[in-house]
Amino acid sequence: MARRSDTPPTAARDRVGALRAAARLARADLFARPGQTILTAVAIFAAATALVVTLALRAGLEDPFEDAMTATRGAHMAVHAGLTDADVARLRSLPGVVASDVRARANRQATVAGRTVEVGLEALPAADAAVDRPRLTDGRRPSAAGELLVERSFAREAGLRPGDRVAGGTITGLAVTTQQATYPRWDPGLIWATDVAGPERRVAVRLADPEGTEAFAAAARRALPGTRLAFTDWHHVRDTITDQTRTNALVISINTLLALFAVGFTVATVIGGRVLAQRREIGLLKAVGWTPRGIVALLVGEYLAVGFVAALLGLVAGAAIAPLLLEPMSSLLATPTPSALAPLPLLLALVLILAAVAVFTAVPALRAGRVKTIDALALGRGAGTGRASRAARIAAALRLPAIARLGVKDAFTSRSRASLTIAALTFMVVTLVAALSVEATFHRVIDDPALRAKPWDVRLEEPSALAATQGDPAVADATTISGFQVAGPRGELHARAVGDGFAAFPYAVPDGRMFARPGEAIAGRGLYETLGLQVGDQVTVRVEGQPVTLRLVGRHVEPDDDGEVVIFPAATLPEVPEPSAVIANFAPDTDQAAAARRLEAAAGVDAELPEEEVRGERADIRPIVLGSSLLLVAVGLVNLLATLLLVTRERARDFAIFKAVGLTPRGVLGVVNAGGAALGLIALAIGIPLGLVTYRAIMAAMSPSEGTDIVGTPGPFALLLTVPFVLAVTALASSWPGRAAVRVPAAAVLRAE
Repeated sequence: MARRSDTPPTAARDRVGALRAAARLARADLFARPGQTILTAVAIFAAATALVVTLALRAGLEDPFEDAMTATRGAHMAVHAGLTDADVARLRSLPGVVASDVRARANRQATVAGRTVEVGLEALPAADAAVDRPRLTDGRRPSAAGELLVERSFAREAGLRPGDRVAGGTITGLAVTTQQATYPRWDPGLIWATDVAGPERRVAVRLADPEGTEAFAAAARRALPGTRLAFTDWHHVRDTITDQTRTNALVISINTLLALFAVGFTVATVIGGRVLAQRREIGLLKAVGWTPRGIVALLVGEYLAVGFVAALLGLVAGAAIAPLLLEPMSSLLATPTPSALAPLPLLLALVLILAAVAVFTAVPALRAGRVKTIDALALGRGAGTGRASRAARIAAALRLPAIARLGVKDAFTSRSRASLTIAALTFMVVTLVAALSVEATFHRVIDDPALRAKPWDVRLEEPSALAATQGDPAVADATTISGFQVAGPRGELHARAVGDGFAAFPYAVPDGRMFARPGEAIAGRGLYETLGLQVGDQVTVRVEGQPVTLRLVGRHVEPDDDGEVVIFPAATLPEVPEPSAVIANFAPDTDQAAAARRLEAAAGVDAELPEEEVRGERADIRPIVLGSSLLLVAVGLVNLLATLLLVTRERARDFAIFKAVGLTPRGVLGVVNAGGAALGLIALAIGIPLGLVTYRAIMAAMSPSEGTDIVGTPGPFALLLTVPFVLAVTALASSWPGRAAVRVPAAAVLRAE
């Protein structure tokens, strides 16, 4: 019995002793090569930083409008009209209404940045309003008469900031809301004040069934017969924001996806390569009795300790960097800026990094553990085949200089490590090509606004301004356009009718042709797919209850309303609907901004320049593209640096021999630089065509209403710029390993051999 009771404490002491010995071994190994340890930590730090940023960006894209609706208690339906208290009470008591808010509203003309614009003044709701409470993003809420809160997209467009004066008051803050989409696409500009009065009121309601907006509108018309009611449906706000930002969200999605792949490859390269380089140490451990399982546990624990510290620092850095990209993204999406400190993404990033560290340590450790002990002790790596690698044979066939051949051979000492490094560099190249494609796409749309279904130079939201517009000396062509709903074979469709002179405003029609006479129409991709039609078919729609038959002669590029839009000459209809706006083209070499200001003054309303709208979107997306691209460049740089450092360590004996037979320090640097350049050139050869194909394929898959119709391809010169950039990255990554190789003491290394 005594012997039985003594056994467990002895076993426990043995386990504690083994753990202490393992901890001492791990500590000695990490501190024996501080440069390698620091590099491993830097790689994990970079991976964690990139992962936090990408997860934060993805979280901001999941459903930004839904997040904004939750943050602002957004209305499902709003009614605008001159309403009495009794009218308001009827609306608030309709079936399905679970919460409501009523506020006074008045439209006024105001001078903003030297321009006369229309603003919608609304009574400021309470901070805890049940419906439609604006979410403050800058400054503070108004607290006294004469203080104003301005909707953020209107403020950004007009250049307004807290402290500025507008509409007879001082701006104290900016806010986001879901009661309308981004200005100027939705106007007028929205301002909240504490002292708004007037006959018009806005009744906002939340419904038990958010999809019951049409039923609520019908019930409101029955409850208030004879009252002219205007409705704002949350579906329309959401669809406008989604359509407007689809391309931008696509760019962010592409870059974050590439970043996640590059992070995985980098962690695999750095940790896996270092473990394989420790075969001599693994051989020693096997020689003194360590089992393969114990060796794997030792190495996994060693790198998890490094990974945990580096990952925590990376989480802090990622949380600091993410807001710099989240703020412009939220401005694009007209939503509140999401927090980068959400615990779930941070915890997920930490778990993913540590899991990757464990996997990419265990797999090569198992492989190294299978090497025979005597082979591992001999050279620290498995025996070679004695044959030149395929890369070395190709370099010889190309008659490259001897230094370049040596560099290529060294870079491919480990094919798996070289493959992972090429993959990480390829993702960097793909990202650069995607960024160039984004620029080319914006350039294409700026040059041809018809690709945004806006084949005009200027639009004025005032139909009565047609005569003044036609009389302006800078205007070459002008007409009216109407937007309205029609009843199609399977429900409501969006329709536009272009007035006389429509031939001067040709839409972008990749399939078929532009309509040329009344009765002909063009439609977006979504309409053709929804109704199962083809170019040349006829479709009958009902306008104000009257059937109208249209012959579809073309498919136009349509970014809005999922492409379910039909456009035709206004003369097609027996009764032309009231125009919505005036559109015009300027004469060549016109100063469009100056001409637009002149038309604004004549018409008394804003003049929208499609080119300026696209330029604004490009300015918003550039920080996101640049930031995510720089992250991937940093990840690729760390990956290549790790590979070349491991190569110089493994090839120390070879470098010593080269120096002994007369290779100069410059020659040693050339060998290392040639190896990095070889990996970079292969990544370029793969990454440039892959980037072009990937960008086009993702745009086609995720933006079906526009697809590849708007995609721009970078020119040859722009693509060639990636070559010196990548070679500069490889040269930078080669500088440290090259200097390390130069410092290899030939006599000491050869004496040890």
